[in-house]
Amino acid sequence: MAATRPSVQPVVRWALYLFVCSIPFEMPQRSLPIEIPTLVGCVFLLATLLDRRAAYRRIDVPLVAFTGYLWMFAVAALVNLSPHEPYVLKFFLEMLQVVLLFWTGANVMTDEPVRVTALRAFAFACAARAALQVFGIARNEKALWTGGERMSALGQNANLSALILSCGLLAALALTNRQGRRWPAMVRWPLVVLIAVAVVQTGSRGGLLALSAGLLTFLGREPTRWARLRNGVAALTALGVLGFAAYHSEGMRNRLAAAAESGQLAGRERIYPALLVMIRERPWLGWGPVDNQVELERRLKEPGFVKRDAHNLTLELLTSTGVAGTIPFFIGLAWCVRSAWRARLSPSGVLPFGMLVTMLTGTMSGTWIASKILWLVLGHADAAGRGRGS
Repeated sequence: MAATRPSVQPVVRWALYLFVCSIPFEMPQRSLPIEIPTLVGCVFLLATLLDRRAAYRRIDVPLVAFTGYLWMFAVAALVNLSPHEPYVLKFFLEMLQVVLLFWTGANVMTDEPVRVTALRAFAFACAARAALQVFGIARNEKALWTGGERMSALGQNANLSALILSCGLLAALALTNRQGRRWPAMVRWPLVVLIAVAVVQTGSRGGLLALSAGLLTFLGREPTRWARLRNGVAALTALGVLGFAAYHSEGMRNRLAAAAESGQLAGRERIYPALLVMIRERPWLGWGPVDNQVELERRLKEPGFVKRDAHNLTLELLTSTGVAGTIPFFIGLAWCVRSAWRARLSPSGVLPFGMLVTMLTGTMSGTWIASKILWLVLGHADAAGRGRGS
């Protein structure tokens, strides 16, 4: 396939690449209250104003649906009269930004050369972030009562780090050049192994499950028999590397054993039943954003907490904005899944669907609704499905 020149202005392209590369490098323990990906995301949004035709040319179903969710977010907050207005406002602004990033990112990544370069940049950024952790540079460790340690870097949440790196591993596995041909194995596989080791080091059971689910999608349908065979061998090899690393990681091995033997899921076994009761009490508009987390902790009464996260995207939506906010959000989500599925026979291949499966599996045990990686994956899925009757 001959290389094509990007139609998006250079400043917008490079701002997108910079934003994509910033996602693995959150630094939560800084003195500034705004995360690096949030700041770089603002830079990208400002850059899109220089090429409005490329960035804002299309308004499709997911954007309308997610905008509807934002509207119900505001309504739920006003109806419930939150006493935590600063936190609710901050949360709303974060959600507004990620929806704008979804809109502009999907439109810009519709340009195939831009999409390929962005994913290549993301894969290398994840490999660099993994190297910081694996080689002990800016690594943080947490001892486990089951034995072993959980590792991350730059003070990041280990579970979210595992999801970001998992998406980076899938991007590395499908790494291509501008002509659409895969990069040599000597380039791709060191990245895949390095990131896999870092994912296992996080000790995130949800991250391990999410990555495994994403890898299994590579066994799915491709345009040719050779492509299916190639993807299958790559996916099974990567699963083998992942399993080998998990077995030889004391922290991951012990956490998996604890979950299997005692059913301990880091408090989720108490959180989920409490959330179901909250949903039954206020099904339509929920308890309001942020207030649902405060109410959850009031019921759990666990020392040292003011609020508790729902640890599940669906339960977060239902308790914060009720059915009224969950329906439009899930309409947008379903459309992105449809787009990613239809993109399997396009030049994008199975990667958009694999990354989306990884993120959706991850949100079964974590919320991550305002995380940049979730909305990057959604935007990529939406962009990949365009031009195939979607």
